[in-house]
Amino acid sequence: EMEGRIGALSREAVAERFGPGPHHVSMTVLLDESNPSSARVLVFELAPVDLMPHSVHLFLSQIAEGYWSCGTPAFVLAAEHVLQACPHPCLDHVDLGGSKRGYPYAEMREAGLDSVSFQEYSPKFPHKRHTIGFAGRPHSGPEFYVNLLDNTLDHGTAEERRRSMGPKEYEAWAGEAFDGGAEEAGTTTEPYPCFGRLVEGRDVADEIARGMTRASLRRRRSEDDDDDSEEEDGPGLENTLLRPVRIASVTILENYDPGIALKGAEGEEDGRGGGSASTSDEL
Repeated sequence: EMEGRIGALSREAVAERFGPGPHHVSMTVLLDESNPSSARVLVFELAPVDLMPHSVHLFLSQIAEGYWSCGTPAFVLAAEHVLQACPHPCLDHVDLGGSKRGYPYAEMREAGLDSVSFQEYSPKFPHKRHTIGFAGRPHSGPEFYVNLLDNTLDHGTAEERRRSMGPKEYEAWAGEAFDGGAEEAGTTTEPYPCFGRLVEGRDVADEIARGMTRASLRRRRSEDDDDDSEEEDGPGLENTLLRPVRIASVTILENYDPGIALKGAEGEEDGRGGGSASTSDEL
């Protein structure tokens, strides 16, 4: 009942502030922060509001309030299955080479914009390749990731996994993964919110994901030196990009026209202009 109420209020809020949709978001990244001509553009089409109202409202609100354009937002993690981005001030945290400790998104939390209130999910919008989802559990956000693979089995619901694997294989998997077997898997496995998909710049996301990480650097050194010893990173930090890719700006597009963002990027590269769309296309 509470989740339904939050969804209904979110749906109304999205329609009132951002229009009925479909909603599109343009993100400009700098592959090389010292080289303005390395600017590239990603365009996301967000999930239908009827399916994912709470998550869509959260992401659009984060953008509208400037959390994805101010400071140092960046793509910071590249695992084999996901490419993860974080808003400012994540790069200031000690885990990523900064000096700050503790929860980095206190300001977003005070504004009520750091995470979803519940693990919203729709099987009609699963974690297919090049979709986007909020990271973290039990309350996902504000960091999000691009699915580099079809992650529906691991990031969706237990029922989706059961249908995909079949009853026998699912029972065997649940028995290995959970002490309580299939019953525990069904009650404790919560999905990650999947709330959009890449419609332009999929090649850019794939290029960023191929960047050198702490783990890949160690593997290369180990191969070069015939040294099997490994340094230990904190949980999840082995996939940290050695050179995070800065997010220069994120804008909400009002009247999206396929290709307009890429034209904007071309203008930025040869000095004609900046941004991913004209000002008339931004809310």
